Amino acid sequence: QLDAVLQEVSGLESVMDRIKDLHQQLLKKKDNIIQSMNLHRGLVSALWSFPTEILSLIFVHCLPETEHLLPSSKLAPMLLTRICRRWRDVAVGMSSLW
Repeated sequence: QLDAVLQEVSGLESVMDRIKDLHQQLLKKKDNIIQSMNLHRGLVSALWSFPTEILSLIFVHCLPETEHLLPSSKLAPMLLTRICRRWRDVAVGMSSLW
């Protein structure tokens, strides 16, 4: 009977070791996600700090090369108006996009 108990304890320790390994993997994955989020946050804040004139120049270069395309929500300039309020305001205010 003692052997059975020791075997059960050994099995439980194995399960606990696997749980610890899984916990470490999850912590590493969480850290990677947080690091990625912080990187993206920095990129987004950089976009917010672009002067309107620079953003306008970028928008002009986003226009399709073919002038006679029907407007599409998946292409500039319509797509640009769907990103955020600031981009919408800039795009709508640019007569050169329309």
